[in-house]
Amino acid sequence: MSKQSNVIDDVDKLILKMLLRNSRTPYKRIAEDLGLSEATIYLRIKKLSRLGILKGFTANIDLSRLGLTVMAFIMLKVSPRNYEETLKRIANSSGVLEVYEVSGEYQVLAKVVTSDNKELARIVDGLGSIDGLIEVKVLYVIRTLRTPYEASELITYI
Repeated sequence: MSKQSNVIDDVDKLILKMLLRNSRTPYKRIAEDLGLSEATIYLRIKKLSRLGILKGFTANIDLSRLGLTVMAFIMLKVSPRNYEETLKRIANSSGVLEVYEVSGEYQVLAKVVTSDNKELARIVDGLGSIDGLIEVKVLYVIRTLRTPYEASELITYI
């Protein structure tokens, strides 16, 4: 159980589930579905924002419809020397969408979405030129089976 779970109740979890499915759901609709007043929903969402649980409302964009059809995860092995500086350079690299520090043989996992393999190669070359990198390994995404935006049932585990 997470540390934050003791400050939210089942109603808050239901609100979060609804917002994960569609962040544009009107407060009125949430209130009707949960049998609460619109003012109550407003106050609960404000509380979730204040606690840092709800960080904002975003659009779920189909990047492939924008021509961004090549997705890859890049595993990066980083030298202990100037480790933090190397991580910052990776995180600030052009074309890199997400960056995670991970455990295991590789210390960094980066997500890249591009229009074609040529652009991906340019990004990988740029990453490879960063001082402090020992190895770069690219994993091409064949197909996406699930995204976090569809994972609203994870709320049940908190």
